[in-house]
Amino acid sequence: MASRNRKSTDSTNTNVVERVDIDRSYKFMIMTSFILNIVLIIGLIILAVALFGYKTGLAPLKPTIAKLTDTIDGLNNATIRASVPLNERLPISLQVPVSQNTNVRVTQAVPLSVPADITLPGVGYLKASVALNLPEGLELPVYLSMTIPLESSVPVSLTVPVNIPLSETELGPQFRSLGELVQPLADLVNGKPTEE
Repeated sequence: MASRNRKSTDSTNTNVVERVDIDRSYKFMIMTSFILNIVLIIGLIILAVALFGYKTGLAPLKPTIAKLTDTIDGLNNATIRASVPLNERLPISLQVPVSQNTNVRVTQAVPLSVPADITLPGVGYLKASVALNLPEGLELPVYLSMTIPLESSVPVSLTVPVNIPLSETELGPQFRSLGELVQPLADLVNGKPTEE
């Protein structure tokens, strides 16, 4: 019986776990690692929630960004169409050649004194001088050959159509720069990867 009791006590002694003391520094490192792991997991969860909220938070901006990029594209392809009224006096400086037959009217009496050879039948020749007046209002046929200088101004009243593509003006590069600035935001909202 004593041997049985001894055996039972030996078996109970083998089931007992002996307590081992761990150095305090090891305990501190284990606890610190455990706390850091918990903090890291919580941080990752918060980051995932924030990124998801950020991504879904940009979703309402999609129509606005799309309209903005469409507007910039429209400005790049737009043209200025207008009708410009022009009411000015246009100066003229010309040399007009004139070469033609015409009739001129005498504005006052013109005295004439010319030599004349008069033939008298049966008598002979008579050298004489003839004096006469051309009356006022008499029309005379003349041939004009001259150059007339013309200095004047002419009133001009017209409407000029204007059609200017904006891409060919000084605004074209500015609109292109604006499009390049907005494109990364549009890519971010649409989920496209940005090129570096």
